[in-house]
Amino acid sequence: MRSAVFLALILLVSCIEVVSANDYMDLFKGDNRITKDELANIITDYMLGSSTLSLDEIREASYVYIHWNGEPKSIVDSANRTITIYKPIKRIVALHSDAVEALVVLGAKDKVVGVSKYTKESKRQFPELSELPSVGSCFDPDIEAIVSLNPDVVISYVRWPDPSKLEEKFKLLGLNITVIRFDFYKGSTMKEEMEKLGYLLDKEENASKYIKWFEKYENLVKSRIPEKKVKVYTCRKPLRAFGEGSGLYDLSVAAGGDNVLKGRKGYFDVDPEQVILWAPDVILRWSYAGGYETDDISGMKADYEEIVNLPGFENVPAVKNGRVYVISADLATAPSFPVALVTVAKWLYPDRYSDINPKEIFQEYIDNFLHINYNVSEQGSFVYPKW
Repeated sequence: MRSAVFLALILLVSCIEVVSANDYMDLFKGDNRITKDELANIITDYMLGSSTLSLDEIREASYVYIHWNGEPKSIVDSANRTITIYKPIKRIVALHSDAVEALVVLGAKDKVVGVSKYTKESKRQFPELSELPSVGSCFDPDIEAIVSLNPDVVISYVRWPDPSKLEEKFKLLGLNITVIRFDFYKGSTMKEEMEKLGYLLDKEENASKYIKWFEKYENLVKSRIPEKKVKVYTCRKPLRAFGEGSGLYDLSVAAGGDNVLKGRKGYFDVDPEQVILWAPDVILRWSYAGGYETDDISGMKADYEEIVNLPGFENVPAVKNGRVYVISADLATAPSFPVALVTVAKWLYPDRYSDINPKEIFQEYIDNFLHINYNVSEQGSFVYPKW
């Protein structure tokens, strides 16, 4: 059934008139910029009724000439691909909630026209954007739904979906939809991704404000990391490790932990005996339970208990000394990363953070960047044991 729908979509797109769009791109041929004379000529042609460009395209060309010095904007995304934008981005489909959150932080939520099915469920965190049309998910995007929204840009994760499910389908349809691959869940790439997206969207000032806030807490944590570090094990399930390259691993290392998974990349299963041999001082578990949308802590408590009750784990220092912590994905792997960074750093080195309340930093983030009516002291469940 889906293949029949996709075939019908191909036939529909093949009938669309694309001459005008090609004419717009002709403006960049030769020197790859719109000159004053070229802009004057297309405006004159339009006034005389002889232009194939639409009024919107002439407005876009004028914007590029005035605000971009007549030149397209280019960046290298996190998949190491050069992305070039020739006109202002007006319509964005975000295939994951981390990108939605980044767009809110940048003050660009008015450009979002479609979101993932997971964002649709985030009524508290995204009260307005959760009402937008669903386009499936980053793992299984609904191409028909995306195309129907006529986006300029689609933002997806670096790893998901596979290009065969996204870019290659757009190419088959002959569509000029730009796919930008940004994660917005890794602390190691967050600032760079925010800066690049801010540049493409003409939101440099907002990106700079966020990065300044990010670096404030990043530098705070760096200044308090001791020479002797505690050993940390990061996981999703107790025996599903999050190694190098994962957002949780990045978080543990940035917080000053000596991660026992160093040298092992990605997500993989481990034997319980191996964890016992590693003897981590702290176990940090990433959880889908909790988050913005529920005040019920029981899901995160169950995640905690699954670790401490695992046979043999009573001999692990982290369990023996009550240093097992669960953190919500909504907090740990998102643009709220600096909040998670301070939270984890305080778990690792509590005596060095007696003057710091992570909840206050979280509220600061919500008030200054998400701009939602949300009180973290009364709503949500983001860590276990509770703050």
